[in-house]
Amino acid sequence: MMKMKYFNTLGIILLAFIFTNCKDEGSVTIDSLSTGGDEFYTNQLVKLWMVVDADDLMDVTYEWGCEGGSLVQPQGLDEMTWKAPSTTGTYRVFCKVSSGGKSEIRYHDMYVSSFFFEKFENSIYSFKGQSSTKLSLKSETVDGKTNGYLEAYVRSTGSSNRYIYYNFGDPELKVPFSCMAKVGWKSDFPTDTVTVKSSVYANKMAYRLTLNRAPEYVDEKYIDDIRFEWFPVEGNGYPVDVETGQAFNGTLTFEENNMGSKTWYSVNFFAPELAFAKGEYKNVAVNMEEDYTISVFVGNAKVLETDALINWRTDNAAQDEVYIKEWRFVMVNGNGGNKAPKFYFDNAYATNDGTALP
Repeated sequence: MMKMKYFNTLGIILLAFIFTNCKDEGSVTIDSLSTGGDEFYTNQLVKLWMVVDADDLMDVTYEWGCEGGSLVQPQGLDEMTWKAPSTTGTYRVFCKVSSGGKSEIRYHDMYVSSFFFEKFENSIYSFKGQSSTKLSLKSETVDGKTNGYLEAYVRSTGSSNRYIYYNFGDPELKVPFSCMAKVGWKSDFPTDTVTVKSSVYANKMAYRLTLNRAPEYVDEKYIDDIRFEWFPVEGNGYPVDVETGQAFNGTLTFEENNMGSKTWYSVNFFAPELAFAKGEYKNVAVNMEEDYTISVFVGNAKVLETDALINWRTDNAAQDEVYIKEWRFVMVNGNGGNKAPKFYFDNAYATNDGTALP
């Protein structure tokens, strides 16, 4: 009996040894290569990560690659950061995973659509708020789908306006340049000029482009600020152009800087498309073409095309190109700092290849 027991135990050990050695060594399977989105902008830093199934995860190695753009993290990890190229198009990233003597590879196409965009679909977004602003991610249902957007308003007892902004941080960004966002007001838009202590601001909405000086400038006079401002509600009446005597609800202005002395130039006009009802959100786009023609679109309607900046450059024999620093969306406060209107901001795009928006 003792001898039989000995052989039974030995048989179990042999079977276990045979089973172990017959099992695949280093088995690894890729579940997914994820990118955190389907659309990207030029020079964007995009997080990539792998999910794999393996016998021994500690034994798995990762080898990343790309066809276009660049990888900016060390190799060997289950995650990587890809920097999108500076031109639009469709590019490919891939990762090869290995364990023991086995390996598998997964590819993913990366669509780079424009110079910049922000859709506010993630908890981390690129626009920031000036001090004394309140920014909140909100969601809505559009055509049966959930859409994220940014709600913003002024939260100040000392200022009549504040802004949200995106600093492009690109010293080479220059005209041609276009920017567009879907904007509107959600509540409490004032019907007249707002005063908060000593700060006064008209009941308007605005895009503001702050500019960089040309890196190797030669002009004494230069443009350092371009704004498009509009009055979305008539309220107690639209402003009146002092030269023509005509009411207007839109104005394109730019600031001349002459060794610190500032002069503003304005183009006033009226366009019915600039009227915004409560909860009515429209795409508003400002385009600066390579020849410095400036146009404004609201929805699909062109409401302004002006050669004012061309004329200024001609009159002043300007040679320096115009470089873009920052895009701001300016918001009015409530009168006395009370009942500040809430604003809707979504689908912000910018292009620098001469493509006019929308």
